[in-house]
Amino acid sequence: MEFENMKKYLIIIGFIIVLTIILFIFIIINNDKDYRYDDYNYVTLKEEHDEYNNLTSRLAEINITSSDAKEVNNMLESRYEEALNNEDDIYYYNYSINKEYLSLVTFYIYIYNNNPKVDIETYNFDLKTNKLVSNEALLDEFNYTKDDIINTLKANLEDYYNKELESMYFTESECDFNCFLELRDITDYDSDIKLYVIDDKLVFYRSFNTYSKYGEEQFYRNEDFRFNLED
Repeated sequence: MEFENMKKYLIIIGFIIVLTIILFIFIIINNDKDYRYDDYNYVTLKEEHDEYNNLTSRLAEINITSSDAKEVNNMLESRYEEALNNEDDIYYYNYSINKEYLSLVTFYIYIYNNNPKVDIETYNFDLKTNKLVSNEALLDEFNYTKDDIINTLKANLEDYYNKELESMYFTESECDFNCFLELRDITDYDSDIKLYVIDDKLVFYRSFNTYSKYGEEQFYRNEDFRFNLED
């Protein structure tokens, strides 16, 4: 009897994890596409592979002639192959093409301690030079500073924290803001920032833990890890 109950429990946990991964993919895919300036096929689907439970890993190829594009394509292929070699991992991408920039974002979803996590990378190309653009150059072009990134992320996390308090996931005495940041696995506000251009605006991605002993995954069920900078 105990074996049967444990078997049912593991099946339920596995089902929840799969649903969470599918939700991650659905939310992020539907937030990033911008084809207004897609007069040239800058990004193509090079390969795709159906993983378990009908989830699909996809490999992008950047059709730009430059050493930067070649290097990025090699990195994309390496990460894609890594996902194929780990049956629970999913790798896919979105991209945005604007007047001056091609921005590609990749998501590598994997299971850690029975919970889904996501690694995010972005690659921003200047379409005039076909070269990668540094974060510093993008911030300067859009008239932002590093402090704007820090303040935006901090304000959003504080808002998340207050909303979780209101939703009674925990009390302030049980978990203060520093505790909250520890649950999110965030030790500072300026690392793992991934800039991205969409709709002629600069945004950034910053992934974080969405699971904890307080059952917060429900609160973050629509999280896409993308943050908008104020105009």
